[in-house]
Amino acid sequence: MLKKIFLIGLLFIATVSNAQRLFSNSRSYDLFNSFTKWGVQLDGLLYFPADIDKTDNFSFRNQFATGYKFGLVYNLNFSNHFGFRFGALAGQAPAINTYFVLGKDEINASTDYLHKKGATRSPIFNFSIPLLLEYRNFLIDRYTLSLDAGIQFELTKGATLTESYKNYYYTTVTNPGSWGIDLVAKAGWYFQFKPVMVQTSLVYKYRFGYQYQGTYSFKNLANTPDFSGKYDQKGDYIGVSLDFFFHRPGREVDLGCRGTVHSKLVRKRQEKQFKEREKIRKRQEKIKRKNARRKSKRAKKRWLFW
Repeated sequence: MLKKIFLIGLLFIATVSNAQRLFSNSRSYDLFNSFTKWGVQLDGLLYFPADIDKTDNFSFRNQFATGYKFGLVYNLNFSNHFGFRFGALAGQAPAINTYFVLGKDEINASTDYLHKKGATRSPIFNFSIPLLLEYRNFLIDRYTLSLDAGIQFELTKGATLTESYKNYYYTTVTNPGSWGIDLVAKAGWYFQFKPVMVQTSLVYKYRFGYQYQGTYSFKNLANTPDFSGKYDQKGDYIGVSLDFFFHRPGREVDLGCRGTVHSKLVRKRQEKQFKEREKIRKRQEKIKRKNARRKSKRAKKRWLFW
């Protein structure tokens, strides 16, 4: 596992360094000139259900569960459109989130039992380090399209989590404490305001391997034989990411369209061509006036000597 992390890290560093060389010749515009390059990131996440061994004769299933992350990120510009982002985030991920109904005849009770208690999370924060390449396109005044993609190293702290109901149901998952590698993709917009620039993005994460692994079991039911199966939580999620970059004191905030960076060059070239055409036109008019004066003088001389 450590070898895979090392090789992927080397590959990503090589990609970043080559991208910087490739785009270093482009005219630079710093989107963060008026705002801090360090930002605060807050993520609201929806984790996908776990992989479980399902049984045909019992309504046991896993559900989507919410999670969150927060931390600091840093942006580094390569060119007008390309940048690199890294950061340090902490958060809690759901490990168990199940739903089932035990009939009253199964547990010898007066009413059915509905198990839908919400997600069980580790009490310890997990930590992650995102490394993302970012593409930006300056389309509309104050709004900038952003597309991010890259990898994320995530440390899941060691924990064993359990969930049970009397002597009928029991689930346990564990992680001994390990690093995982994730693929991360984001798409969103930068919104520029005078006090702060906000980036809102939809985020998707795919994890290689499982974050929590364990088993579930049902026992001592009156009408259903004992059964059990695997319960594996990958840790994949979709969500909304909010990043806040604050105004630098003493820096004027330009809320104009960054797309004019390239059009300014075009306008300068057009203005230069216009000035050259004006010079030629004025020179031609000057020659015409000079020729007209010569013709007028010749006509006067002919009239005097008539």
